[in-house]
Amino acid sequence: MSQPKRKEETVGREMTGDEALAYVLKEIGVKRVFTSNSIPDFLRERLVQYGLEIDISLSVRDALELADAFARDSGDAGVVISAPGSSLLEGSGIVAQAFSDSVPLLMIGTLRSYRDVGKARVGELRSPDDVSGSLSPFIKFKERVISIEEITVTVEKGYKEALSNRARPALVEIAEELFRLKAYPLSTAEQKPERKTPDKNTVAKVAEVMGNSKLPVIVAGYGVRASNASPQLLELAELLDAPVITTFRAKGVFPASHPLYAGEGLGAFSTDIASKLMIEADSILVLGSRLPQLSTAGWSMKYKGFLMHNNVDGEDIGKVVMPQLPIVADTGLFLKELITTLKQKIKENVKRDVRSEIASGRRIFTMKPHSELWPYDITRLLQQFRFSRYFVDLSAPTLDLVRLPVESPVWNTSESILEKGIGVAGVLQSNDPGALGITDLAGILKNVGLVQQRAEKAKGTVLILNDGGATYLDTFKSDIPSIGKSGTFVDVDEFLERSVGAITVDTYGGLKDSLERKDSKLKVINVKIDPDYDSIVLLKP
Repeated sequence: MSQPKRKEETVGREMTGDEALAYVLKEIGVKRVFTSNSIPDFLRERLVQYGLEIDISLSVRDALELADAFARDSGDAGVVISAPGSSLLEGSGIVAQAFSDSVPLLMIGTLRSYRDVGKARVGELRSPDDVSGSLSPFIKFKERVISIEEITVTVEKGYKEALSNRARPALVEIAEELFRLKAYPLSTAEQKPERKTPDKNTVAKVAEVMGNSKLPVIVAGYGVRASNASPQLLELAELLDAPVITTFRAKGVFPASHPLYAGEGLGAFSTDIASKLMIEADSILVLGSRLPQLSTAGWSMKYKGFLMHNNVDGEDIGKVVMPQLPIVADTGLFLKELITTLKQKIKENVKRDVRSEIASGRRIFTMKPHSELWPYDITRLLQQFRFSRYFVDLSAPTLDLVRLPVESPVWNTSESILEKGIGVAGVLQSNDPGALGITDLAGILKNVGLVQQRAEKAKGTVLILNDGGATYLDTFKSDIPSIGKSGTFVDVDEFLERSVGAITVDTYGGLKDSLERKDSKLKVINVKIDPDYDSIVLLKP
């Protein structure tokens, strides 16, 4: 390959394609790369040479699962290298869920060749466009590199795009011929992720409405977590003495113990006090949420107040409800601007009677007498323990866990539920003994191989809420999700004990003993759930 005309625009020395890739990943701040055991040894050695941690799985699907959990947990982009790039299609469901959930992934896939295609090479599809074409609905950026000079700037751009505004997966394809050739890669441009700034006039209108409200209510969505705006949310709520309700996925962005916290969920899935406050509020500010089906119980929430809806993606505003005031902006930047504007009008924090109303409205959920374990029994037990982070696959038997009090933004889950694996992969990638993963039978069976690969080195706890597959999250009968009965029951206790070393428990005391037991390695607990359980969140079928 020829050297660019202006050598001052390059990194200053000649590199092979594999070195250019390792160089740019280090330059943009990537510290960890997820890949499979099919990565070429020379590329693996080059990444190590540049100080990158390489997380190797047996399949690209597993690598994508771990990278997705890493991105949800850290807020940074999960970087996956797939050789060949066609293996990325193994995890298309994971990529689709990351796209829906606004999770940043940078996928770097190799093309077998860009010059003489169609020779039926191992791992080669019909045409070079097939991988990117198949993933196109689930990626916000895709670009192909056919010269070493472009590797650095293209990977940097993909990384930036994955993290900019509404974070989502990005794809960069690199022709494998480049790994054997030399050229002068272009210098990186030190591009930073973009954040959409709020319109000042819109901020002023929001400040006027909320400053003059008798009872403003804040609904906090995942955008608060994504923009690292929990401190600003707390400051705004205390400034206005405004109650805060979170979506299921945003649990932890506001401390559960705070006197202004009214619970999680809207509509039929909300707490009693949250429903009351939503109806009584004269202004409602929705922050960083699409108002998804699960958190809103099929969009069943009732309200009368002036609705203001913030989201970084303007396409998501107005799809569920039509706000009187749309606010298209990064949630964190909007909150900072709003607080600044409000402080010019309000010199001291507002005082209302709402804190005492929330306190009196809080209650312990009660259930009818039962002898076997129900999901809420586990939720109550877990309140006696403190975990540093939570990874949850939401489903019918796990949904009651959204009532678990969480004090900081360490709760990771999905409300699109296109794939299950967060509860397993989250714990495995964290290397944190204080991490808790919660999944159901389908979630563990789909990821047995991943657990087996990591069991010796992993730390933390995975709870399997095992109802034998007897129930599912039913969204067919109504928009409001309910417990569906599958009509089947699968007994895999022996298999789980043998394959992943699971400890099977079927009593409250047995589960408590297992949780209290100190273990330096991964702890997998198979919790037997009564298939005829009642849920404190879901409606009965």
